[in-house]
Amino acid sequence: MSRNALLGGLLLFIAAGCSTNSSGASMNDPSEGSALPPIKVDLPSPPSFAASDIPEKNPDGTYTIRGLRKHKADELSKDVKVKAYLLEVYLCPKCPKGQTCKLCDQPHFFMGDKPDTKKEKALMVVDYLAPKQKPPALTVGKQYDVSGTFSINSPTGFGSSDGLLIFDGMTDDKGVLLQSPAKALEAKAQAGEAVEALAAKREAAKKGK
Repeated sequence: MSRNALLGGLLLFIAAGCSTNSSGASMNDPSEGSALPPIKVDLPSPPSFAASDIPEKNPDGTYTIRGLRKHKADELSKDVKVKAYLLEVYLCPKCPKGQTCKLCDQPHFFMGDKPDTKKEKALMVVDYLAPKQKPPALTVGKQYDVSGTFSINSPTGFGSSDGLLIFDGMTDDKGVLLQSPAKALEAKAQAGEAVEALAAKREAAKKGK
């Protein structure tokens, strides 16, 4: 075999080897570049934006607690009336004779728009009893109308960022009108002034005779 023929055969062999894919997979192999399976993502359920079943006001015009808090900016430091359910009444526990007990909070109670309202969402009503005053006849779970001043803080040291009610008055289970100590003093003062005015008027009438 001539040298040229041998060289030509060798080049032909090299060219044929280069045209073969050593990996065994061609560019058109369907297994290459196939789509990955979809990723499953578990997301929390979206919050419910359904309207509350609690109105802002009752048919008689009194506020619900929800409505009062919704209008907090407009009603702070104003006299309001709320109709809600009594959830819990706090009274200072009696201290046994001969013992020294720690100081306790002033009497107060909690109200909610529903009988099962959680305490953290309840409206606190404060300053409704004077020291040693007999508590009114109230029933937990019953709905009451309570009037008072809507505020963030009370003169006796209570506070709530959602607002609390500084008690003015309500009617208990016996039909007795309960007034706050401040309102009771104000009423007595007004009654005293009326008596004094009447006495002065009578005295002036006597002198005029």
